[in-house]
Amino acid sequence: MNPEFPVYSFKLEYFDEPAELVRPYYLTYRTERGEIEIFDIRNHRPFLKRTVLHNIQIKDLYVGNKLLINGRQYDVVDIADSFTRDAFSSTMQHTYAMLKPGYYQYLGEALDRIYQSGLVVANLQLGCISRSTASKFYAEHQGKSFYEQLVSYITSGPIFALELVGPNAISKWRELIGPTNLDNAKRDAPTSLRAMYARSTTENFAHGSDSPASAEREIGLIFGKRSVNLISKISNSTLCVIKPHAIKSGLAGKIIMEITHAGFQITGAMMTKLNLETASEFYDVYRGVANEFVDMCKEISSGSVIALELSGDGDYLNEFRQLCGPYDVPVAKAIRPNSIRAKYGLNKVQNAVHCTDLYDDAQLECEYFFTLLANE
Repeated sequence: MNPEFPVYSFKLEYFDEPAELVRPYYLTYRTERGEIEIFDIRNHRPFLKRTVLHNIQIKDLYVGNKLLINGRQYDVVDIADSFTRDAFSSTMQHTYAMLKPGYYQYLGEALDRIYQSGLVVANLQLGCISRSTASKFYAEHQGKSFYEQLVSYITSGPIFALELVGPNAISKWRELIGPTNLDNAKRDAPTSLRAMYARSTTENFAHGSDSPASAEREIGLIFGKRSVNLISKISNSTLCVIKPHAIKSGLAGKIIMEITHAGFQITGAMMTKLNLETASEFYDVYRGVANEFVDMCKEISSGSVIALELSGDGDYLNEFRQLCGPYDVPVAKAIRPNSIRAKYGLNKVQNAVHCTDLYDDAQLECEYFFTLLANE
């Protein structure tokens, strides 16, 4: 092996619905040209010869992620060899990040800092946690004078729960949020998230795991046991979906800032992945209408999306459509240069966001993500 261009190996699983079987595979990633190949473990034969897939980069290769490869969705379930494990143990660290109650309007600012730091968001949910979950989360503080205050605050409203992945993720996120004590944050880290947005030392904007063991425990408690009760209004709201190309380019935070600064309220949020089947189901209203239908399905299923349920005043749906701009990016740049698509879109397919077109469709689209997909 050329040490300049290492080769990494991972274990994948694919659920074959017709056969009701979980099929295991090895994925090999060759860094020299960004090529992948897949080996069928069950049948002892190559399944996919060396090829370059532009929707899969080295930062996508971590346990727990889902990869869309030629229309099939695979789960990355493990690292396949000791070389890869040693290499990724330091470069692909996981941490738990949480925006505490009362700070939903700063999600965009937090995400923008996260992406600028080189970290990847592997999971994101807006919801509430129970007192039982909060007690387990803060178990190390039981018996301390501030324990009851912590539990009461963290269960007082919705939180944003995030799983972050990347080199030194634990220390990077803790550096971004700053010292726990608000006075110390303002003095020692004036540009940190806590210094800029926190209201007090108790209501100090965010939480970050302090060690690999804590990160594993907290991620397992919050995401592994589905402890976050997702919230959404469903009615009297509209849907925004931030597309994979925008997320991979680190633009999700900037897009969400455009939305919240325009006065829209986030009433539901989740990161998820669609496959070609669910993508075509979601986009079914455009079948036979949009010439780009097939490419639209391929794009929205090419990686993670962030679904946002939004509410606002007055004619909120059409006002949000205006904020998004025309779906054809050159047209958006010409007639609505300050719109989201004009600023962050590339073309008709990779146009940064999907937004609900009609009031009649709004509830159905919100239900599709926050009821159907959320409960799968």
